[in-house]
Amino acid sequence: MFVRLQVARTEKQLDDVFALRYMVYVAERGKFSGDTSNEKKIVDRYDAMPNVANIVAYYGDTAIASMRINKDSPIGLPAEEYFDFSPIRTELEQQSLEQHVRRPVLVSGSMLAIHKEWRNKRNVIFALFKTAAGVMHDWEATHIIGSISEETLSLYGRIGFDTVDEPTWNEHVKDTLVPILAPFERVFDWAYGDISRKMAPFWLDNFCGKFERLLLPPGSVIFSQNDMAENAYAIDEGWVSISRTDREGNEMVLANLSRGELFGELALFDNEPRSATSTAISNVGLIVLNKRYLLDMIRDHPEKLIQLLTHFSKRVRALDELAMVQAFAPQTNRVMFALNQLWRSAVVDRKNPGLRVAKVGPAQIAKSAQIREHDVLAVLESEKVKGTLEYGKNSVRFFSMPSKIQ
Repeated sequence: MFVRLQVARTEKQLDDVFALRYMVYVAERGKFSGDTSNEKKIVDRYDAMPNVANIVAYYGDTAIASMRINKDSPIGLPAEEYFDFSPIRTELEQQSLEQHVRRPVLVSGSMLAIHKEWRNKRNVIFALFKTAAGVMHDWEATHIIGSISEETLSLYGRIGFDTVDEPTWNEHVKDTLVPILAPFERVFDWAYGDISRKMAPFWLDNFCGKFERLLLPPGSVIFSQNDMAENAYAIDEGWVSISRTDREGNEMVLANLSRGELFGELALFDNEPRSATSTAISNVGLIVLNKRYLLDMIRDHPEKLIQLLTHFSKRVRALDELAMVQAFAPQTNRVMFALNQLWRSAVVDRKNPGLRVAKVGPAQIAKSAQIREHDVLAVLESEKVKGTLEYGKNSVRFFSMPSKIQ
């Protein structure tokens, strides 16, 4: 089973969010106990403001995590219920005047509620924050403020927040709160930086606030050959295999994809069944774009169609190159082609930018190259002697680009 994250849009989804808040804050932790009704929900005036979004994560049909985000409004932001952010507002306004940049647009996150069984699952919590960052991007936010529990400070520090005052005990919520601030571009770079360096700007610029997310375990089938297409996908974390089965039942691995790679988008336009199967090789975090958003954008902004055609032309050229190699190249060149493709998609190590890591082993490379694993191992050993890589059963570590195809 997988975890799905989205912006709550239906009455049921919102009810699930409000009930989860009650369960976490009141029933479990004894907070806000004087503010709730017999309905066992937590709702306040900020849930009724025009620019509000509640991100909710589901495991099956159960809501397991949620958080609320608000854009600045005439009544201020939820964070300002507990701290005076007016000096920060004044300072940011002054900076915008002095630096001749646009006026600050503040947003705030609040009501983070995580079911206790999922509280140590950082991938779920970070997926919440990344989904929220996409909506804030559409709101053209410049800064994010918050009043958070002191016990979560290290979590927010990893994302890019700084404290702006000392922790203070708040009797109303019965917790020690800390005011925090972050430039939005810093948080957005944390959420989408690596992806934006690999994906065409077209996708983030136009759909960032509409993305849903999926968290899947290894072996999960994302879609199958001959399925009808409703979504396109981009990889946020992990590896995905794209494969095709012929009429005789022979499987050919077309590609092993990593962070920032987009797939499944070609089938959104021709109303034909999927031509391949996609499978999670490792634990995978996916960004999901629904077909209707893509078609709505093209209808409303036909001038952007040229960007989409450019993307598709590059994809078609890559498929032509793969077909030529599979059809005519000798076995060694097939392996080298697969290795070069793997090197391009491998994840750059943050501590050592000269190192790239691919969570794919010789057996999967053999499937991709359509040759025996023994022949793949021979090429890998040759490249290892040259010092371009090291490999194990389930990974390849690249120190430099593999040798060119002869």
